[in-house]
Amino acid sequence: MLACAPAAWAQQRPLLTEDPRLIPEGAMDLENGVAYYNRARFPVTGLGGHQLAILDGGAHFGFGRAEFQMRGTLRNNVWLTEGGTGLRADWGDGEIATKIAVVTASGRRPDISFRTLAVLPNASNEDGLGVDGTHFAAEILVGRPAGPAYLFGKIGLGILDDAERAAAQQDVMTYGFAAIVSVSERVRLAAEINGRMNPQTHPTLGGEDRAHTRFGVQWEALGLRWDLGVAAGLTRWDHRLGVVFGTTHRFTLWQ
Repeated sequence: MLACAPAAWAQQRPLLTEDPRLIPEGAMDLENGVAYYNRARFPVTGLGGHQLAILDGGAHFGFGRAEFQMRGTLRNNVWLTEGGTGLRADWGDGEIATKIAVVTASGRRPDISFRTLAVLPNASNEDGLGVDGTHFAAEILVGRPAGPAYLFGKIGLGILDDAERAAAQQDVMTYGFAAIVSVSERVRLAAEINGRMNPQTHPTLGGEDRAHTRFGVQWEALGLRWDLGVAAGLTRWDHRLGVVFGTTHRFTLWQ
């Protein structure tokens, strides 16, 4: 039971590294949560401060060997401590993604999936919290069970709209490594390192290297999966510390 527990949900909150496993066909996972980041930074506009993301979540739909995802943040509140004063508030950028199962784990063979992601410019550059750019990423996801743990990771290519130069782009490598470990039938621990790397020596603002680490716990109660995590930035452009909390509720749309 412990070895199989991570597969019960096959979703990674409070982590950001995408789990290669898909949710069951006909299922919908509805995620919702809040997040607080100390010293969040917005390099393009030079702003920074304490960020509170409200209704930060999304919906995942299972279609057999494919999964469709929509994510976003209803409200980002940033109390400025750098580059200005006062409160800035806006939508968060939206995400639309498709994850396709390539290989399912069996014996020594791992789970392998392919995921494409588009980031939409919902946040406006007028308040300094957005860059009005559309970004794209394509990633290979790999994972396999290891006793009571499930180890997984990703590597991919991201194409970012250049926030400073017209008709230009920033090409980055995305990466992540994560683990979810069962400690009981209903409780799991989670950890990750996630980020991106830009091969340019001096990338324009908005295309710089980013990285962070997260540690958290998942538990099941009252028909929901709950999650709580702490996050720490690993570059000077990332937040210093953060806390995330949320829930996931699974619905059956068809069988």
